[in-house]
Amino acid sequence: MGFSNSYEDETRAKAYATLEFHNDYYLAFRDLPDIFRKYTKGKKALDFGCGTGRSSRFLKKHGFSAIEIDISAEMINIAKTIDPTGTYHVVNEGDYSQFPPDSFDLILSTFTFDNIPQEKKVILFSNFTALLNKNGTLVNLVSSPEMYTHEWVSFTTKDLPENKYAKTGDIVKIITTEFADKRPC
Repeated sequence: MGFSNSYEDETRAKAYATLEFHNDYYLAFRDLPDIFRKYTKGKKALDFGCGTGRSSRFLKKHGFSAIEIDISAEMINIAKTIDPTGTYHVVNEGDYSQFPPDSFDLILSTFTFDNIPQEKKVILFSNFTALLNKNGTLVNLVSSPEMYTHEWVSFTTKDLPENKYAKTGDIVKIITTEFADKRPC
């Protein structure tokens, strides 16, 4: 099975847009404001892999001016509907040429790298360095391997026994239990 962007799908994107900050997502985002205060100087942020804009709205709530980017036009279209005041860009993988160097105080990526093939991660991280100013901060929120082998409030893997034997770099699946689209991602 090869990699595919399961969020470049109108049904999945609309379902994803309904997620809020409770259960497992609450725990994931809970400490970010303290991390921002401690490590980030300035308020200009890039939300890498913004999806439907939930993390962008979170950034704005905490005083940041956010630019939102994603590779999924479906997700960006929904984000624009939810928050028409946002600054959204559909980008090709790793192409940040529309942004000048040293543009951002913070780059936030929330669970985006869970969905990117291993061989592309190094390139993307390398390209981030040109975007951050000299005091810039990168916050990359990712899932632990246990996400794909255990049951959670927001995710299930019980019908995906092949995950238990996955090794680093293998493609694994989860089913999000907090929205209507029950297809594995």
